[in-house]
Amino acid sequence: MTSATDTLIPSNHLFSGGCGDMVGFAHAGFQPRFAANHEPAAVATARANFPDVRARQENIHILDMRRLPIARTLVGSPICWEVSPGGGNATPKTQMSLDDAAEDNDSDTSTDWSLTRATAWDLLRAAEVAVAAGRPYDAIVGENVPRFAQWPLFNAWVKAFNDLGYTPYLTSVDAAHLESGELASAPQHRHRLLFAFIRKGLPKLDLRPRPLSTCPHCGLVRGTQRWETQSRRRAGTYGTTYVYVCPNRRCGHLKVEPVVRSIRDSIDWSLPARRVSAGKPGKVFRPYAAETVRKVDIGRARYGDEPFIAILRNNCVVQSLDEPIGTVTAAGTHHMLVIPGESLGDCRVRMLSVRERARAQTFPDSHYFQGNATEQTRLVGNAVPPAVGSWLAQRVAAVL
Repeated sequence: MTSATDTLIPSNHLFSGGCGDMVGFAHAGFQPRFAANHEPAAVATARANFPDVRARQENIHILDMRRLPIARTLVGSPICWEVSPGGGNATPKTQMSLDDAAEDNDSDTSTDWSLTRATAWDLLRAAEVAVAAGRPYDAIVGENVPRFAQWPLFNAWVKAFNDLGYTPYLTSVDAAHLESGELASAPQHRHRLLFAFIRKGLPKLDLRPRPLSTCPHCGLVRGTQRWETQSRRRAGTYGTTYVYVCPNRRCGHLKVEPVVRSIRDSIDWSLPARRVSAGKPGKVFRPYAAETVRKVDIGRARYGDEPFIAILRNNCVVQSLDEPIGTVTAAGTHHMLVIPGESLGDCRVRMLSVRERARAQTFPDSHYFQGNATEQTRLVGNAVPPAVGSWLAQRVAAVL
């Protein structure tokens, strides 16, 4: 008699972190069997949410890949050395995180950061060991920031998978544009490059994003990507290097806007906020920075009595609750909820909580993060949004 678990596709997960890819793959019909990460909080999170998964705490650089259980899919999101893409100092400085903090000049350059993710070569090493053992993975998948494709060794890395017997597939997406069944799209703009290496001989993988979009002529449609430049590696961000257009010829393939979710429904209105005049939380009075106060004042003028988000990042100001927020990062929260008052000093403010940021990442409230506040922030910010993981997993499952 066949059990329910016999119909699931087994998967191994390297650098499991906050378990976003595990949640997404499990939602799409996979059975996570193995999870590894060097951080105790990450391993504890895997064990708390996936008690049947073999979770191991170890630096993946020295993990014996021969000890991984047999699985059809290997899931992992590597990082590369951060270098200047063109000109400037090309000497490796620090490893580039999977959040957009580096692009916002807020990256964590501490020496510990070099151990937060396995490198791209560790993922290749796992694939090579499986091939040599005669039990190759059918699919090896993950994500990275778009400029991962600017890594000088990126083409060599992709070619190495090809030489091992895999066909490469790449696609650029925004988490705000991808829904996966019951998992709605993220109320967060998060630009990523998704990759999948499918064992040669299996059906062709379709990784084309087709977000539900609004066409000014045709109404609701499934948009198709149109790139500014036709390059071999289509790695970029929405609105800068690609847009979506209507699939219908009758309107001339007009530009369409993907339907997105607002951050409003992720807000926990029961959490306390404090007046701006009271200063930052703590035993000793510390006033908010002048730039923070300026942004709060700009939001009051723009939104009146409506709550809004002040974005504590360079080159960012405020935004409405009726749109997605910017990228949730591992370096800390940059999103401040502001509830306007009669005066600037009476405005109540607080930073978004770990749970609110987890909701922006599409984690269910039943998913619990282990560790202290700093560790949980890192786990949430570094995670693959479950909705993105599920979207990718569903397409991989179709060829398996």
